[in-house]
Amino acid sequence: MLNDMTYPSMTTPAPKTVEEHRDYLYQIVRLQLFFMHRWLAAHPGEAPVDVLRKRVDIYRKTDANPGGLNPTDIDWNAPAWQALEQALLCAYEGRRQDVAAFEQDGFAVLRASIDARVERYFHDQTHLDRYQCGSLRYDVHDAPCREVMFHIANRISPTSIFAHPLYLPCCFMVLLEHVEANYQAEVIGTHSWLNSNPKWMALFPQEWTDNLGEPSTDVQWHYGYWGQFITARGTFNEKLGDYVRRYGTLRYPPRGSKCAIVNLRRHLIKKYFSAG
Repeated sequence: MLNDMTYPSMTTPAPKTVEEHRDYLYQIVRLQLFFMHRWLAAHPGEAPVDVLRKRVDIYRKTDANPGGLNPTDIDWNAPAWQALEQALLCAYEGRRQDVAAFEQDGFAVLRASIDARVERYFHDQTHLDRYQCGSLRYDVHDAPCREVMFHIANRISPTSIFAHPLYLPCCFMVLLEHVEANYQAEVIGTHSWLNSNPKWMALFPQEWTDNLGEPSTDVQWHYGYWGQFITARGTFNEKLGDYVRRYGTLRYPPRGSKCAIVNLRRHLIKKYFSAG
């Protein structure tokens, strides 16, 4: 039901097209090639293959990935990926001193494989099936579980999860009920780039801010880092992409935080649902 919520005051943007999705894939892959080159320049002791596999998610955006958006297992030795990987590593060795040339050559290696995956990637929404509470989900397998970590997506795209002030509070109220009733949870938390975003932080009580961890600069492949480059419509966030190209770092580094469920519920009711 949360995913079907509509509000009279909201104007729904047009869904992205396949061509816009292709452009997103082109732009994010090019940015990650740029990032890979800059990262290696700053971390000369790190192996290029490790950066390619662990700090960017280029594999998942190519046709060498036979699985879904986030495959459970990756066979790095599969011939389809090895052909791309070896060509990328060769391009890097030849362009160690020229980030723009590496980006251009690397993208030329990958473009046909990206094109071959565009339609499949565009229509694959199965990863959202795991989100039990609107745009929030939790991974718990055994009860009881005192502290539950949650994850964030956008199940109402092309509308932003921030478009209506009650959408995320409603998602959280459902999440809190789920984890309390099913797992006797007392604390929830997450590690995400959103914890560096003021709009997100405004949802939480002071306890959440007090518990914030240090910003993580140890960039990893997943959306906890790279999700900030996806707009509400699922297109490429050019502003944040330009930030990386200018400064060589992510605008919103991920941070971890947590708070007591009872305190978050009290805060949400008072701020968003209280008539007073």
